[in-house]
Amino acid sequence: MAAEKTETIKMTAKVGKPFQIRFWEDRTKGGCRWVPTYDTSALRLLGDEYERTRNIRVTDSGMRIFEFVGVKAGQVIIEFEARYGWKFSAENHLSYEVTITD
Repeated sequence: MAAEKTETIKMTAKVGKPFQIRFWEDRTKGGCRWVPTYDTSALRLLGDEYERTRNIRVTDSGMRIFEFVGVKAGQVIIEFEARYGWKFSAENHLSYEVTITD
């Protein structure tokens, strides 16, 4: 089985200045959580919030907001995986390439 190809989103940030990555999340299925993997010597995670935009009896969806700050100049890849507690593999993948400048 071929590996799923993930598009990489490119962005820039400045050392010491917080930046956000926001994307749609649907909690309707229950238990799904986006988990980031990144070089902790280059980035610090400042926040991981969920902002509900719809909450109708059968739907719970909104925006997932991650806030990071770069601690040194360079390029860093942030890989996000949508994981369920009861599954061994990720449901979805997002990839960001962040260029951090002085």
